[in-house]
Amino acid sequence: MGSPKDAYDDLMKFVPRAEKTEWHEKAIAEAGRADLHSAMDLLMATREMDRLADLVHQASDQALEDLSHYATEPVTRKLEKTRPDLAARLWRAQGLRIVDARKSKYYDAALSNFERAKRCFERAGLLVEWQRTVTRVRADHHRKSGFIDGFERLVEGAGLSTGPSFMEQAKARFRERHRRAR
Repeated sequence: MGSPKDAYDDLMKFVPRAEKTEWHEKAIAEAGRADLHSAMDLLMATREMDRLADLVHQASDQALEDLSHYATEPVTRKLEKTRPDLAARLWRAQGLRIVDARKSKYYDAALSNFERAKRCFERAGLLVEWQRTVTRVRADHHRKSGFIDGFERLVEGAGLSTGPSFMEQAKARFRERHRRAR
């Protein structure tokens, strides 16, 4: 079975022109029964930004964290200017998804997501939400030295470092250890 977006496209091919608005409304209403990713995809494709914003607003933080960045990033970029409050939640969800899954290879992406979340929270006047994020990340991920150092710099306002990434640092340590072992 195809996605709701594919079903919508197929439906609209056969709907008479005079009935398109009515059928569009029915299809969008039905999309509310789809999973969050599919509903977001359809609302983005049909340019239903107000409904998309409502959907994101109503979604729990955990539901957003469970989504792949493939689902959330296009929505986040679209909402960033008009709804920084929602974009901040989506950027935070993407960052948390990476660090919660212990995907050290993507810690740079997580830091970038948190940096964008911070900017969006600030623009939306939601500094308390940003501070909640900081508290959670510190509590849950304080042992991830390759990540937390960059996160603390970000919290302090330094932004992302242009220095070596976590992966580059790990490779350098690995080479150094093997050089000494010889």
